[in-house]
Amino acid sequence: MSSDRPHVGRGRSLTMVMVLVGCLAAGIYVIGLNGYPLLDPDEGRYAEIPREMLESGDFITPRLNYVQYFEKPPLFYWCTAGAMALFGQHEWAVRLVPALAGFLTVLLVMSFGNRFFGMRVGVLAGWIYLTSVIPLILARLPIIDGLFSLLLTATWMTWWRGYRAAAGPAKSRWHIAAWTCLGLAVMTKGVAAIALTGLIVLAFIAARSDWRALSSMCWVRGLLIFAVIVLPWHLAAGFRNTEFLHFYFVVQHFGRLVSEEHARPIWYFLVIFPFGMLFWTAFFFPAALGALRRAARVIRLPWMRSPGRDEKGEAPGSSDDIGEGRHSEGILFLVIWAGAVVGLFSLSRSKLVPYILPAYPAMALLIALYLMNGGLARTPVRWCAGITAAFLLAAIPVVSYYARAQEMLPVSELEWPVRIAQCALLLGSVLLGLAVFRRGLIPAATGLVLILLMPALLMTIPVGANYRKVGGLLKGMPRPLPEEIRVAEWRTFDQGLSFYTQRRTILVDNRGELKFGSTLEDHRDFFLEGEENLKRLAGEGPLLVNLRPGDWPKVRSWGLFRLAAANSTNVMVGNEAFFRLARLIPWPDDAATSPPLLLRPRSSNTEKKG
Repeated sequence: MSSDRPHVGRGRSLTMVMVLVGCLAAGIYVIGLNGYPLLDPDEGRYAEIPREMLESGDFITPRLNYVQYFEKPPLFYWCTAGAMALFGQHEWAVRLVPALAGFLTVLLVMSFGNRFFGMRVGVLAGWIYLTSVIPLILARLPIIDGLFSLLLTATWMTWWRGYRAAAGPAKSRWHIAAWTCLGLAVMTKGVAAIALTGLIVLAFIAARSDWRALSSMCWVRGLLIFAVIVLPWHLAAGFRNTEFLHFYFVVQHFGRLVSEEHARPIWYFLVIFPFGMLFWTAFFFPAALGALRRAARVIRLPWMRSPGRDEKGEAPGSSDDIGEGRHSEGILFLVIWAGAVVGLFSLSRSKLVPYILPAYPAMALLIALYLMNGGLARTPVRWCAGITAAFLLAAIPVVSYYARAQEMLPVSELEWPVRIAQCALLLGSVLLGLAVFRRGLIPAATGLVLILLMPALLMTIPVGANYRKVGGLLKGMPRPLPEEIRVAEWRTFDQGLSFYTQRRTILVDNRGELKFGSTLEDHRDFFLEGEENLKRLAGEGPLLVNLRPGDWPKVRSWGLFRLAAANSTNVMVGNEAFFRLARLIPWPDDAATSPPLLLRPRSSNTEKKG
């Protein structure tokens, strides 16, 4: 009886740590979400589409700036619209869905690790995922990839649980759950979910020569549930919009494979993937090598069977470099999971960093397995901790240098964030230096660095948003703007403009990503060409125009507009009718100087009170 007490106590301690990691994830992902304007273009786009759904009541045809926008399925838009319907059209409500998706992903990673590799591995994997930089950023950014990654993670983890379960109802339930999650993933980002899932499942089954597993995947019930989730919206969108199917499948899904937009070399993700874990990057490489060695030993291909291997294709008595023998299949699955995501998207010509987010849960588990199953006792881990400590120390003067060298933000407003970041880096370096001699502290110290840096990041983002995005300028104007005021942009397109003004933006000499949608229906009054049309609009009524600083000297020479507000990347101007109706006072025309610049709207009421 007494011999069980240490084990029970250790289990309770690990449970408390798991709860602590979950609470930290909730706090880190949610805190400060309403403290800064939308970051265009992504945040503005994924806030405006749900807002227009709520305004129009049309949840079938996504629209951006009131133009049909078929780039992605609508599940993310529906979720964000739901958050705004419940909590109001606030920035934090827009950012709530990815924050919740990030939090649930941490819980999934810990649960999966706990179930198959032990609680220590599960807790550490959740900690690693939480304190990796790309997952952290994307959990606070309202774009589709956070929800997509959550649903893919759920798909692959439930499939694996079904694969490992004994034949019976439990096996069927897990596979049906996988089909359900796959359907939801398709409704989030399209057929990429099918391609990734098919590649991972087939690659694993082929590697283990376990083709019988295909017959136990509940194909009839699974496909029926999948169809019920996926088909209604696709059919309804195709029925309402005859151009939908061609643009959605051909242009958006397959066209991106060869598109020159966001074109990157084939090795791009191979570099980004490890460095996306930031302070865990040094541990990435020995963990990846160890996982590859272990995965290679359990591959079970027909031509690999020999007198020196057993019926499973494994060498008798082979040592396990990462975990116990029962973990081998799981390690192979995680290796294929991470490799399939990075490999498949590497084949695409178009590459964006969020594409590889679904690979990080698997990599967090592999690093945790490496560290918790003998890795901490090995010399390479001490070297990794020492290298990371040296990197943090070297980064201290670099942070100060770049804060002073950049020209978009005032150095004075970065003074405290820089000091906090430098203190965090110094403290992190000291902790990791000490952990070299107390190796059990290495996982806690490594993750803690990013936690210590959070205050500096939370202080810097609002400064950057106010000095570089339109949201901060628009929030200083009367809200709502009088209905008579029309809003236009010349030679640019900031999606957040419509969200804050709650009206359609007239685009002059710029169609951007609305090029396809602008050819559908009659939008001639909202897509104009030539500066003469902008001058014409100025003579027809109150007009607010957003443009880039480089275009302001030319617009100023027309004598039709006065300066309403400006920052380092945007100049907002209005005609006389705009200033009268909005009750704002124009800035002097020469006030928009070189950046860093922030001229907030000036209210005539405030001036009179002063």
